[in-house]
Amino acid sequence: MDNFLETLDFSLYRDILFAPHPAWLNESMLYITNPRNFFLAIGVAAAFLVARFGLKGRFLLLCAAVSVAVTDPLTSRVLKSLFQRERPCHLVHTPHLLDACSDSWSFPSTHAVNIFSEATVIALIYPKAGPWAYSFALAVGISRVYIGVHYPFDVLGGAVIGTIVGLLIVRAVGKIPFFRGVV
Repeated sequence: MDNFLETLDFSLYRDILFAPHPAWLNESMLYITNPRNFFLAIGVAAAFLVARFGLKGRFLLLCAAVSVAVTDPLTSRVLKSLFQRERPCHLVHTPHLLDACSDSWSFPSTHAVNIFSEATVIALIYPKAGPWAYSFALAVGISRVYIGVHYPFDVLGGAVIGTIVGLLIVRAVGKIPFFRGVV
């Protein structure tokens, strides 16, 4: 079974990487995969949440901050070292590698863990925004495979881990007396 999953993962990676890559899609994927492109939007959203939704907005911002503070080091320092999976961009020569190949391990995708944790936080606190948050998280996850730096299962594993961590964070922060009953 293990060999089947590895073969499937590699096959999906190659299918995505060696499919046609139109320039507009390349640019879109490079934009989506870079978190720095969203700092301004995050700042505006944070100000809006606090101004419009008060305590519930502050609860979301705290959960989101805790989420990244937990998921980023958990993934980059603990889980990647534990699994030590080589990145596909070190193993496969491709004409479609759109970004530099990191020297860090591949599983799980830190981008996927972070963004799916954030999407889960948003979905639990503002359920109507959940589909949008998860759609964006999925786009970020796909971008990591499309640009050539992760296998699909790195992203899928990251999505599962991020979702679980997001759920745990909302529950934990929700137990703080100041935020009890917000969600």
